[in-house]
Amino acid sequence: MLTSIFEHSTIVPDASVVIKWFRQEEVFAEQALALRAAFLKGQVAISVPSLVAYELSNVLRYKSDLATDQVQEAVQSLFEMGLEWTMPTTALMRRAVEIARIHDTTVYDAVFVALAEALEAAFITADKHLSRRLKTLPFVFFLDEEEVEKWLQELLAQE
Repeated sequence: MLTSIFEHSTIVPDASVVIKWFRQEEVFAEQALALRAAFLKGQVAISVPSLVAYELSNVLRYKSDLATDQVQEAVQSLFEMGLEWTMPTTALMRRAVEIARIHDTTVYDAVFVALAEALEAAFITADKHLSRRLKTLPFVFFLDEEEVEKWLQELLAQE
């Protein structure tokens, strides 16, 4: 099992990270944007469950400073980014339910974790509470932890 962020070539960010690509005034947005930049430069692969489109749309829909067309444009740009999208499968959902039960979290959050596990990818979240619940899983990383910061700096320093 891979235990260091430096060992992963694929990342599964959860919605708390993806939202920061569009809400750049939020805490940890700089790190989230660095991850997106590394992806756009081809330095890392990003996979997401299809659920992220719904979560992003829903969060942005409730931002009173955004007009409907701005929300729609944000969602469109997410699809145009070239991310690897994963539809739910029986195996993925079964594992997500197990993870949710074991770690006392939502199935919504656990789907991202189950996908990362299946892909042998790193799961990155900006939700400190969630990262604490999942701390026994060696492929789970908090966006603002020192190892992730160093990894992102190294990626962005490469050309």
